[in-house]
Amino acid sequence: MSPVAVVTDSTADLGELATKAGIAVMPLTISFGNEHFRDGIDLTRDEFYKRLTTSSQPPATAQPPPSAFSALYARLLGAGATEIVSLHCSAALSGTYNSAASAAKEIDASRIEVIDTRSVSLGLGLLALQAADDARRGLDRAQIVQRVCSDAPKIELYATIPSLTYLARGGRIGQLQGILGNVLRIVPIITLRDGEVAEYSKVRTFARAVNQMVEIVTTRVQGRGRARVAVLHSVAPELAATVARRIEAAIAPALLISEPVGPTVGTHTGPGAVGVVFIQ
Repeated sequence: MSPVAVVTDSTADLGELATKAGIAVMPLTISFGNEHFRDGIDLTRDEFYKRLTTSSQPPATAQPPPSAFSALYARLLGAGATEIVSLHCSAALSGTYNSAASAAKEIDASRIEVIDTRSVSLGLGLLALQAADDARRGLDRAQIVQRVCSDAPKIELYATIPSLTYLARGGRIGQLQGILGNVLRIVPIITLRDGEVAEYSKVRTFARAVNQMVEIVTTRVQGRGRARVAVLHSVAPELAATVARRIEAAIAPALLISEPVGPTVGTHTGPGAVGVVFIQ
């Protein structure tokens, strides 16, 4: 184990990439009525999306309690880590950061740095992967935190969702209230602004929205081999693969990953969404 352990939460949507990178993932809770599941542990992505489309009860999400973070931090410090960097989804979207911060104070605030990345899904995931890589290369906690805090404001996330039903039902509409009344006639491209979900643009068809997202990446990234890029999707692997190929051909990113979003994020996107995340 690296002297600096890296922690994130299941909204990072890293799946097996987290295990390979040695990142500890704190699961959020998904509930269908009185049934409760830990994201990625008791409920797989496939099982979740099957339930999402067949259950009579819509899912709800809940942040981990501080006690869960306390147990994880204590375990990591007891297993040989000297310090911890804990990166979490935007505090404007979830109480996960607050739970982690509370636990850090209880365990040892001098050894645990908790960061509100103001991002979510693979935006958070890219930051966690870089932090884990920096830890493996021997950087200390201050250096890892400095890198995260430098990169986090540079993250750009764009996604298009066939239906805003799930986002509205989950209460994560942020600055999107103005387009809900027109939901049947437009396809929005959403982004994150100040850690909240916001409208970037709206077009008439889903295909146009996907094309516009690809254009955003290929026009804003200056030069080949100079960006880290992630493609995310909810039950749309072929579309995500096509988007990834187009981005690879256009800008040859230094890193390009593609992952399905898990139950926590999928609760709010529903099936069929696709998105892009990049850091210059």
